[in-house]
Amino acid sequence: MSVDISDLLPVLESNFESSVTLSGVLSRREKYKHAITMGVLFFINLLNFMDRFIIAGVLDKIIHDFSVGEAKGGLLQTVFVCSYMALAPVFGYLGDRYSRKMLIIVGVSIWSMTTLAGSFVPNHMFAVFAILRGLVGIGEASYSCVAPTIIADMYKHDTRTRMLALFNIATPVGGGLGYIVGAYVTVAFHGDWRWALRFTPALGFICVILLIVLVREPVRGGADGAQVLKRDSWVLEIQRIFQVKSFVLTTLGFTWVAFALGSLAWWAPRFLQLAYSWHYNIVTEKMKANVSLYFGIVTCGAGLLGVLLGSEVARWYRKRNQRGDPIVCGVAVILAIPFLFIVLIISKHSIIATWICIAITETLLSSNWAIISDMLMYIIIPPRRATASSIQIFILHLLGDASSPYIVGIISEALGKGSKDEKVIWQALRNALMLTPTVACCGGIAFLIAALFIIRDRREAEATIQLMNLSDNIRMEEKQ
Repeated sequence: MSVDISDLLPVLESNFESSVTLSGVLSRREKYKHAITMGVLFFINLLNFMDRFIIAGVLDKIIHDFSVGEAKGGLLQTVFVCSYMALAPVFGYLGDRYSRKMLIIVGVSIWSMTTLAGSFVPNHMFAVFAILRGLVGIGEASYSCVAPTIIADMYKHDTRTRMLALFNIATPVGGGLGYIVGAYVTVAFHGDWRWALRFTPALGFICVILLIVLVREPVRGGADGAQVLKRDSWVLEIQRIFQVKSFVLTTLGFTWVAFALGSLAWWAPRFLQLAYSWHYNIVTEKMKANVSLYFGIVTCGAGLLGVLLGSEVARWYRKRNQRGDPIVCGVAVILAIPFLFIVLIISKHSIIATWICIAITETLLSSNWAIISDMLMYIIIPPRRATASSIQIFILHLLGDASSPYIVGIISEALGKGSKDEKVIWQALRNALMLTPTVACCGGIAFLIAALFIIRDRREAEATIQLMNLSDNIRMEEKQ
């Protein structure tokens, strides 16, 4: 009978240096270059999520102009995320083997051009508009899979945790800005939502220039002292990744949270606009724009607080409990469930209480984003990180936010039975969104189960890196 002694081995301390690390201390010039690269990646991620949620900020106008129902309104996000997730494994494979900087340049160029093209689609060609939204997803997939691995190759330990937290702050802030830009650019151009889609492409082309001129790609595994690592076949790499139990469980947890967040992010502005209509009896176009503005502000603030708070709490708790990261994720998700139910139940009665509960829910649900990225980087060895990230993206979108907006739209449309009464539509959408707290709760449980395996998986990854480095050193000495 074999005995697993992984829990008896110490986790590598923060001052551990691999014997093959080129230098224990980064020069001022290297730190400066890393800071520039980090800044550009943050800006692109911010733009990424702005572009993604501009549509949600003007969804009511898109539904009206294209003369489609709630289901097809949700389908726009589903088409986008489906193409995004389908190409993620391809870009994960390429990101572990070829220039990540070039992949990002190509991706940003594609999504900027297709977003701009979508703004010129006439009202009778909804299918073309949906296809172009799908192409935007292809462009974004090339970026999302590889950018976190570049950060992991520039920083390590607590600094890596903080930099990944900074990178993930762009998710809620960019999403919130998307709602705001979508709503207010539309108002500025007298109700023409198409101008909102012409805002981010201009910034996208600036990002391409910054990438070409300023960004330098780091050595793969450099921060972990693993510049030379043996590479397995892609199929074998995928098999090895799925053998990491904590990766599987955190991916499932992230997926179920993404299901809830995806449907809420897409439908919340419309749900709240309908709640305002019920509460105030009449809603003007300005009031609808204000709902998107308020939701954007709350999303920015709550997401920023959640990412920072989650990262710092996890970093503090990790020093006291090595299983702390998945525990913090799981507890935060479970604590968010009651507030999410309150939002869905009281929104027509108390607008202020609804906004407060939305802020608390978003803060708690967004607290795990940076922690999940950090966990992936320390339980997966460097030459498999882009592939593992792409697999995680594929699964969380396939079973999470790719399907949830469309599923909620279908359920809402079925419950509403084609009614044009806004009170009936609100009730139908509310009942459809009741699915999200239950699914999110499953995600919280998956994170807590992952805590049982996280120590062993981290130690196995660290041991693998050390063994590979030792093997490479021996081969180099033999050649000499």
